[in-house]
Parts: sequence; structure tokens; C-alpha cells
Amino acid sequence: MTDQDSNPAPANWPTLKNPEKLDQILDIIAEEGGIEREKITPDATLETLGLESMDVVMILMGIEDKLDAYLPMDTELSSARNLAELIGAIDKNMDSKPPTQEANPS
Repeated sequence: MTDQDSNPAPANWPTLKNPEKLDQILDIIAEEGGIEREKITPDATLETLGLESMDVVMILMGIEDKLDAYLPMDTELSSARNLAELIGAIDKNMDSKPPTQEANPS
């Protein structure tokens, strides 16, 4: 059993490094996921919102595109139990840099 399994999922939005980003992220989730904004609550899960894995990919791509961010698909993102945890993981990863690809001299 992990710490995450023994701790209840958060029921409030996380405090973000840049508080204005919360509304931007919520707007992107609503737009890309095709969800009414009022249904997007901290304790909502991907399942309760009817989101499929492709919807999540589109949401993450929308966040990367609209907020000029890179979001690596790490354990914290993929194991989020509700939107509060997902947004906390997104915020934590917003400053991540994409892996550099070294030029392969031919």
C-alpha cells in the first residue's frame, strides 16, 4: 500500500505557483474535454466526467500548447485520483524541460 492509497484524495484545488493558471487550466479541461465548466470540481475524477484516455491526451496537449509548457507523462500525472491531484501534478511539471535530442552526425 502506498501513501497515496492510505491518504484520501484532496477535495480542494491545490495552491499553484501562478494562481491565474488554475482558471486557464480549468478552461482548457472544459474546452478540450467537452465538459461544462461547472462540472469541473476538485473532487471530480476522469471517470465521473466521462473522459477517455484520448480526451486526457487532448487536454494535456491543449495545456502544453496554450500555456507553452512541457508536461512529461510521469507517475504523478498518470496516477492522479481526481482533478485536484491532476492539476497539482500539472503545476509541478509546468517548469519541466523537454528532453533534448542530440544531433546525430551522419
